[in-house]
Amino acid sequence: MLVNGNKIAEEIYKEIGEEFKGKKVCFVSFLKSAESRIFMEKKKGVTERLGIVALIREEEVDTTGEAKKIIYAIADEGYDGVVIQLPLPKHFDAQEILDALPENLDIDMLGAKAKESYRQGLTKRVPPVAGAVQEIFNHHHIDLQNKKIVILGKGRLVGEPVMLMLERLGLNYENFDINTPQEIILESLSGTDIIISGMGTPHFIKSEMVKGDSVLIDAGTSEYAGKLVGDIDPQCAEKAAFITLVPGGIGPITIAALFRNLA
Repeated sequence: MLVNGNKIAEEIYKEIGEEFKGKKVCFVSFLKSAESRIFMEKKKGVTERLGIVALIREEEVDTTGEAKKIIYAIADEGYDGVVIQLPLPKHFDAQEILDALPENLDIDMLGAKAKESYRQGLTKRVPPVAGAVQEIFNHHHIDLQNKKIVILGKGRLVGEPVMLMLERLGLNYENFDINTPQEIILESLSGTDIIISGMGTPHFIKSEMVKGDSVLIDAGTSEYAGKLVGDIDPQCAEKAAFITLVPGGIGPITIAALFRNLA
């Protein structure tokens, strides 16, 4: 079954209602790219629907210190939430910049304080991708108990928050990334019930790599032949019990989960 991410996102927006009308959000990018602009514009489009006031800022600075100064300034401008668009320039210290954002404004939950609050169960906020994965499980009544779960990718946007989410639920999982020998990944995936992938490797997961009736959640995006594609080959849909594909899968739910963190 193909998971309809847009439908689940709409349910979240109905749940939100007009609760966030008039709230102010800033999206700030330090690396100009077409991909980053697309993601920010998509988020801004949602804010217009919800009555949230949103501003996109594309900043050009050369150092981590300069980027932090901009974040400090934005934090004092009266926003209810701030999103630092990733990726950042490679020579920047990404975590240091993310940590410069006060926890109360960190609706993406990428700063160390926000992540630790989530780890300890001290906040109602949920990292957006982890929240989106949970929405899919809940919406389709997917039982996670006694299931073999594999997470592909260890990044701060997908792998790390999803691992935290599963740990909070008391669930075991295996975690691999692109540096793991492929024979190890292949051996593990062949018997896996639930795969959550965020590697950013175009169509890495092929139909012959997964078992029938598995749950496949694609949270990886990358550019291939001029298009945004996911980690999972669409042909896997013929075997999976549930599958999200890129686009239209987990992406819209992740954006909805992001804005729910404004509460």
